[in-house]
Amino acid sequence: MHDPDSDAPQGIFIIIGRVWPVKDGPEAPVHILLAAPDDDSAIRTALNALAERGYEEAEFDQIGTLVDAPDEEPHASAYQGACEGEVAIVTFAEGLEEGESRQQKEEDEEWDPFSVLKDWKPGG
Repeated sequence: MHDPDSDAPQGIFIIIGRVWPVKDGPEAPVHILLAAPDDDSAIRTALNALAERGYEEAEFDQIGTLVDAPDEEPHASAYQGACEGEVAIVTFAEGLEEGESRQQKEEDEEWDPFSVLKDWKPGG
C-alpha cells in the first residue's frame, strides 16, 4: 500500500461510521484503521476495502489520525495491521439501543445547549 519511493508521509487514520451488509438492512457501527498519505486517500481506500468485502453501503461520520497505538483490543491489533499496510475493519454488533431510532439519535445530537439562554437579557 505504501510506496517506499514516495516522499509523502503516511499517517494511521481511523474512520468511524456505519456499514450496511445489505442495502436497507440493519446497520453496524464500524471503525476502519489504515495507513494513507491524506484524508481523501484514506476514505477512498476504506470504501474500496468495504466494497471488496461485500458491504452494500457505508456512511462515515468522523476521520482522524492516531498519534499513539491503542492499548485495548480489537483496536491494538487493527493498528498493528494498519502499520503493516492492511486495511483493518472493526465492526460492532450492538449498534443502537433497542427501541431507539436513528432519527431520534440524530435529533439528540443536534440539540443546542445554549437554547435555554435565547430569551435571557443581562441585568434582568
